[in-house]
Amino acid sequence: MMTPARAPLLGVCIAALLAGCAVDPTFVPAMNTNPACPDLADWGAPELYGSWDLALPDVDRQGTVELSRHPEYGASLRGHLRYADGLQSIASGDLGEGAFNLDESVDGKTYYAFWTGHMVPESCGDEIRGLWQRLPQDGEPELQSRFVLRRR
Repeated sequence: MMTPARAPLLGVCIAALLAGCAVDPTFVPAMNTNPACPDLADWGAPELYGSWDLALPDVDRQGTVELSRHPEYGASLRGHLRYADGLQSIASGDLGEGAFNLDESVDGKTYYAFWTGHMVPESCGDEIRGLWQRLPQDGEPELQSRFVLRRR
């Protein structure tokens, strides 16, 4: 028998599979596990505004992300990424019910990478984890890595 707490997660998984999306096996819905922490499931884009350190451990890349209000869609995010190797990009995305999504672009026109993750409940809003997927580039295969964003 399925518990009511698992029913929404099952719906998200089925929707992701039907859409042909990769499902992050480490996904854990944001829940208030510490009474001193905010309820991350209720957070929206504004709670993420600010500077974050980024790590892509599986491809050995680091950098920073500055998240702010999207200029055209007030409930969404705009990200400015600076990788340690000098690459800079922009991203747009959302946060809803603890689920974090960004579409990254190097030239502002075409997709470079997709970020799919979740707020880490134990971090009280200071950490986001998930999967970064770079699209194939100039004959190179798609790359993917786990990612960690930590508030600066």
